[in-house]
Amino acid sequence: MKADVQYNDFVGTAAADISDNLGTKYGDYLDSFGKYFKINEERFKVVGISIYGTEDFHISLYCIDNIKTAQKGKEHIVDMSISIPDEDKKDILDLLFKRLHIVLHSKFDTKYSLMEYAEEIDYDDYHNNEE
Repeated sequence: MKADVQYNDFVGTAAADISDNLGTKYGDYLDSFGKYFKINEERFKVVGISIYGTEDFHISLYCIDNIKTAQKGKEHIVDMSISIPDEDKKDILDLLFKRLHIVLHSKFDTKYSLMEYAEEIDYDDYHNNEE
């Protein structure tokens, strides 16, 4: 599944390292999110995670439903919405990830999204604070 929003003004990629809290406790696997959220691991196998929104965001786990897969004879993937109490939302990304990197480019870009950047510079070195 690819990330998608209403207009897709920007598209890109994301990469993440699992937090030390989860990785040490459960291992560096997608299943660690299932363990953290205490899903039924006999029925569901986590194969992906989705974070949607900004301040009022929600998290979903993409899971294989083993029971429906057995019944239908082909993999049945579900999008399991996770309830996170409002007081925990501000810290949830830090609880789940040690590092999270999102790179976005114009949805029409066919050149720069494929290139490696030549140099990293600091904004403050080039920004004139005098108005």
